Amino acid sequence: MRQTIRPYLPKGSHPIERATYLIGTQEVSRMYDEIKQWIDNRSPGGLAFGRPRLGKSRAIRYLTQALPLDFGENLPIYHLLCDLGNKTMNENKYLEELLVGVGHDIPFTGKTIVKRDRLIKFLLEKAQISGTYRIIFFIDDAQSLVELQYDILMDIFNKLEAHGISFTVILVGQEELEYQRTAFLRAKKAQIVGRFMVHQYKFSGIKNIDEIETCLDGYDIDSEYPVGSGWSYTKFYFPYSYEDGFRLKKFSKDIYEIFSELRVSNGLKGKFEIPMQYFTLSVEYVLKKYGIDGQALETLSKIHWEEAIRKSGYIENEVYMEIL
Repeated sequence: MRQTIRPYLPKGSHPIERATYLIGTQEVSRMYDEIKQWIDNRSPGGLAFGRPRLGKSRAIRYLTQALPLDFGENLPIYHLLCDLGNKTMNENKYLEELLVGVGHDIPFTGKTIVKRDRLIKFLLEKAQISGTYRIIFFIDDAQSLVELQYDILMDIFNKLEAHGISFTVILVGQEELEYQRTAFLRAKKAQIVGRFMVHQYKFSGIKNIDEIETCLDGYDIDSEYPVGSGWSYTKFYFPYSYEDGFRLKKFSKDIYEIFSELRVSNGLKGKFEIPMQYFTLSVEYVLKKYGIDGQALETLSKIHWEEAIRKSGYIENEVYMEIL
């Protein structure tokens, strides 16, 4: 009789159920190396762009956790979200957004000039106390930024630089970011491009079997929950099969073939690329439906993976993207 004792967790609390986990990928590793170099060189910033649902926001979360390992655990690093619904941006509103984004306790009180000074003093204090003399902003959905917001970021850059603080802004968003850079160049807005758009990184999805294997290693080996338990995500959902050598990584070739075959059968002609969102949804489906809390299968077949990939919405998204 098997003696494996699976950790008890309240229903719905595992990171797979909550979709709160981070899995390292080759693409994130490449992005990390690139952006680490920008920060190391004290560059004012750069663009990281790509089509929707490739996993850019998850990549930001991964980088904000990993960069302090290289630049100091107290590195002031902030993940800021653009307000996509705000069509009437002004300086006061954006300063409030920034104050909220960096976690200031008093984001809304006072006149615009007071808020500007409050933000600068807050960032100066964070940079100096940390001992890194750096501030890092990751701005997500940055294709929504307007020129006024860039002007405010330039003002922050100048004021921090006057105190010996490096300010690096990483603009993360969709491919429109690249078009905005071109538009600024044509409009002779060299001050914006020179500050925040000199460097460029194009984000990609999963493109080959080797990259699929790296992702699945994350579920098989590099993940753990509860922390300190030694239970990877794959082990948690397939505890008995895991003891016998079951690993998701062994299905990498099957997964690649299914994605490829589904593209052909649905007439998709663009380059092969799996957005991270649909890959993780497929894996989560398999773990939850076929693991011990679902059908409790001992192994998986291509039929199971095909069902998971279809349910992820990958094909519908790819068809839509080719229409655009």
